[in-house]
Amino acid sequence: MLHTDRKWSAKPLAFLAIIGVVALLAACTDATLPLSSDGLSSPLRPEKTTSKGGDLDTLAAAHKADPANAAAALAYAKALKIAGAKTDAIAVLETAARAKPNDRQLTLERGLLALELGDTANAETLLRTAHDPKAPDWRLHSALGVALASRGKQSEAQVQFAKALALAPDHPSVLNNLALSYALDGKTAEAEKLLRKAAAAKDATEANRVQQNLALVLGLSGKFSESRVVAEAALPAAKAGQNLTYLQNLAEARAAAAATAPGSKEAAADLPQPVYRLGAQ
Repeated sequence: MLHTDRKWSAKPLAFLAIIGVVALLAACTDATLPLSSDGLSSPLRPEKTTSKGGDLDTLAAAHKADPANAAAALAYAKALKIAGAKTDAIAVLETAARAKPNDRQLTLERGLLALELGDTANAETLLRTAHDPKAPDWRLHSALGVALASRGKQSEAQVQFAKALALAPDHPSVLNNLALSYALDGKTAEAEKLLRKAAAAKDATEANRVQQNLALVLGLSGKFSESRVVAEAALPAAKAGQNLTYLQNLAEARAAAAATAPGSKEAAADLPQPVYRLGAQ
């Protein structure tokens, strides 16, 4: 619950919202992008796993035989990521990158993984380095936008999302990301418009998350009745009710903060920080 006194602790609550109410926002390429240090702990590595990325033992052997081989490192890292061992995956990529520091694909994948692990500053650096003007990649621009938005650089993030949309027109993941950036920038009307457009794309993998995000934005806009209807279509009724209560409390707290400091942008700046969606790789 948010407090409505003069010094309500919006920022700590915003980060708590990541794993609570605003965990409804979205996910990353194959997993969530929590904007906290929680994602930095190394998961336990499975003894043996066969996944879409291939058999871990076989891929590990190929990487061990030639640690500088970019293709082997990328394949092994992908399998580790699918198995949930993301910190191991990034370590594999970093080993190969030391031998081939100018390999853009290695740099891109390191940037995407750093972003999934919540290391947004490093992700921004890596993604900017990986950018090739002669071969633009919508994933890179969308991911860079996520890194920037996660650090509060909404104007810069919106430029990157626009570039991603130019390469992948109306991609629901990018529309979602741009909408969230607009919401964090206080532009809820623009955010609502984009989320309705993303919802119309009828992407089965995105539909539920887009609806949840739309419910959030509607709530932030004060459209609580519509927010409840949209939320209940995407979430269990109890959860939808909890989210709506949170949004109503947030609106009251923001109004109280604005009343005590007229003209201040603090309330808008302290919206919950979301997790984003990068789309299929």
